[in-house]
Amino acid sequence: MTVLTEEQLRNMPFIFQKCMLDSPRVRYAELGRKAGISRKTAKDHLISLMGGKILYPPQMRAKICSQVAEFVYLLKVNDIEAFIPVLEAEKYVFYYCLCTGPYNLIFMSYKPLDLSHLEGYQQTVASGIRSNYCVPPVSNQSYQSAYQKILERCNRKIDPSMFDMKFEDFKWTKELWDLYCDLKYDLRIDFTPLVKKYEFKFSTFYERINQLMMYCDIYVPLYPLEEPKYTFFYFLIKTKYQEFVVESFGELPVFSTHIRVKDSILSYVPLPHGGERDFFRNIIPFWQRRGIIDSYDLSIAYWSDRIHNHPGMPPPPPPPPPPSGIIPPERGDSSTGKEYVSFM
Repeated sequence: MTVLTEEQLRNMPFIFQKCMLDSPRVRYAELGRKAGISRKTAKDHLISLMGGKILYPPQMRAKICSQVAEFVYLLKVNDIEAFIPVLEAEKYVFYYCLCTGPYNLIFMSYKPLDLSHLEGYQQTVASGIRSNYCVPPVSNQSYQSAYQKILERCNRKIDPSMFDMKFEDFKWTKELWDLYCDLKYDLRIDFTPLVKKYEFKFSTFYERINQLMMYCDIYVPLYPLEEPKYTFFYFLIKTKYQEFVVESFGELPVFSTHIRVKDSILSYVPLPHGGERDFFRNIIPFWQRRGIIDSYDLSIAYWSDRIHNHPGMPPPPPPPPPPSGIIPPERGDSSTGKEYVSFM
């Protein structure tokens, strides 16, 4: 590889991430042009960044609509390992995450699923249809600068804001759904086998790709320090300032995801090993004192798996929840596809 300066190496993952957000299948030559390097150097570094678990390929997550939705469950259970075979046997469960904390099992399904009858079940901490994903751009700055900017945000006028739970008016077909399942975790894979698999013409294939891009949220995971060097926190936050909280998390120089479940937001926020205390000392207590967040539950993820990557077209969801206000809790509330840890 060409010898690059420390500044070029530091900035490169952020440049590549933005390029792939703007155009998931951006060519190496364009990556090189944006980064001020050759096509070959750009290709070599992109492969190295992905191999080093710093940058991941562009991914898709379906927007909620009247035809397809995803159900999120945060459970407290006794023997967490005993629940895994149950989840893996459920056709429409596609993801689970093991945690430590007030909820120690998170899973997602394309249809409602009740596990309260199983031995070891204790409590459903939260459950419901998720909102669309909110994934802030990753800021290219130090954590010290990020914390300062978050605190500065708190000194401005803050208006209440909740994530929209409105269902989109999309029309999925079985063919389009199968294509989504093939591309969900990597939009940069070779399209030729898919064109042959579905017997598409290239022109109509790209029409379907463009349709998928409208039906889905696109994001590109970025862990500048390498993914294994972070602790992975799931925050379940009650706040009437949901957009403000998520925008503040977006100041952190690392990938994070945020979804609304009922009237809370579930935020996946990695923090660097050894830097966890700085975040909790600088941000969370301040938000509490200012009344920005009402309460939060916190669990640490240590393992996740995605399963049933091709479950078939799911059944339609129930009607959407009210657009705002308090939603009554449900009964019971009080290579392999494996990842180092989950980004849902």
